[in-house]
Order: sequence, then C-alpha cells, then structure tokens
Amino acid sequence: MIQPLYKKVESHTRTWFVLMIYTSLWTGSLCAQPYVDPIQVRYMNAFRSNNTPATPFTHLWAGSDLPIRLKGDAFLLLSPFYEQWSIDSADTEEIYPTVHSIALPVGLIMPFRDSKWSVTIVPIVRWNGEQLFAANTFQYGGVAFASFARKPDQKFRFGVYANAEFFGLFVIPLLGCDWRIDSRNYLFGILPGRLTFEHEWSKKFYGGVTFRAPTSSYRLSDGSFIRLDDNQLSVFVDYYLAKHICLTLEPGYGVIRRIRTGVDTKEYLTRVNWGDGLFLKLSASYRLRL
Repeated sequence: MIQPLYKKVESHTRTWFVLMIYTSLWTGSLCAQPYVDPIQVRYMNAFRSNNTPATPFTHLWAGSDLPIRLKGDAFLLLSPFYEQWSIDSADTEEIYPTVHSIALPVGLIMPFRDSKWSVTIVPIVRWNGEQLFAANTFQYGGVAFASFARKPDQKFRFGVYANAEFFGLFVIPLLGCDWRIDSRNYLFGILPGRLTFEHEWSKKFYGGVTFRAPTSSYRLSDGSFIRLDDNQLSVFVDYYLAKHICLTLEPGYGVIRRIRTGVDTKEYLTRVNWGDGLFLKLSASYRLRL
C-alpha cells in the first residue's frame, strides 16, 4: 500500500507543478518564446584546433526559470543559476584557475492593462570567483527592457543591461524579439545575450541556430580578476525523450574570444587571445512547451 500511495502523491505533485507553470505562462502571456525550462543542465567542451591557437576549456551551467503570478497581470520570475569555467592552461604562459558563479536574478514583469506594452525589470545579485562567497566576489546589476506586441505572435524588446563587473561598470543596450513566424518556425531572444531560430521537424525533434555572447569577470584568490569574453555560433538538435524531457546536441564555433586579467578597474595587466575554435554542448532539461 505504501508504494502505490507514494506513486499517487508523486503523480499529483508533478501534475500540480506542470499546471502551475502552464497557467502562469498562458494566463498572463508572460513568455512568448516556445518553451520554458524549470530545470536545465548544460555542459560545453571547447576543443583545441590545429589551425588556430584555441585554448581548450569546459563550461558547466545549471539553472531554472520559475514564474509566479502576482496580483493582476504582474509576474515574478525566479531564474537562479550556477556556472563553472575550467580553462586548460597546460600550453599557455598564463595559469588560469577554475572559476565559479552563483547568480540570483529576480524578474518583475508588468504588462500595461489594455496596452501592447509591458516592462520587465530584473535585479541580479551574484558571487563570481575562484572561491564562491569569498571576499570581494559579490556583484550586482540588472536588466530593464520594454516589450511591444506588434501582433499577438510578434513581440519586440529593447532595453539595457548593467552590471558592476570587477573591471568596472559594464553597460550595454539590448534588442530582441519573440516572433512566431509560423506554426513550425520561431525566432526569440535578446541580443547580445542570446538569439535563437527554432524549427519544428516533429513532436520529437526540433532544431535550429543559436548565437550567444557571454561576458563575465571573476575574482581570483590573489585579489586580481579575470575577464572572459566569448561569441558562440551553433546549430542544435532537440530530442524529446519523453513529453517534458529534452536532450540537446549543440555543436558550434567560438570567435573573438578574449581573456583579460587585472587588479583594479583602471587597466588590464594581461590581454590574451583565447583563440577561435570548435565546441560541443550537451544539455538536458525538464521543458514545458507552450
């Protein structure tokens, strides 16, 4: 009796969780992209290239997107994540330790009633460093952007991102869209962070092209910092092992990669060409398609 009862409770809990997410997203049109990932884990391996001075590295990312409906049409979006960069320094003059990050973005999405406009504000606190939560590893920043729904299935976004990086205040404009082109094709994302084109081949297989441009700085144990810049262009294939279990294979190429180190915000001590090269990403997610 105990095992069937446990399975029944587990099933009801899972069903409630899925319905809560779906209701949050659909009722307020919170998210125009084709899916949301309450849980995702992503692993990236960048390879050495014989034709370019690419430095091998690995990148691990794990995070979540959890929407919570507030009064009216407003939503709270919790998007915590952890990431880790490990750079192979065997064949380079500089030695780079493994660095980590824990970030806690908390978004407030506020649609204007009887309007095509909405505003999203996302304060972000994070700890970036060789050792998490060590001295001088704290950073704060945020994202603010407006969304304009030209059509129900075509939204455009523009705003700004700012963060108190260890190399100084980092501010960059944002431009993006959430555009369902037709029943099988979708374009979504916000540049320069990420932009994705997705095509549906079947209910089991999806594919497309993605661009990402991560920029972050991390505090090292000796008090200096390291800044990592990458630009990643990739193709991907999503396979749905089950209705909500998505496995992704994503090969790509990184360009204009740079590693810089410094002590304060005035100048960099070293500037290294990270090197262009191939990479492969593997990810698994609990995904809810909308």
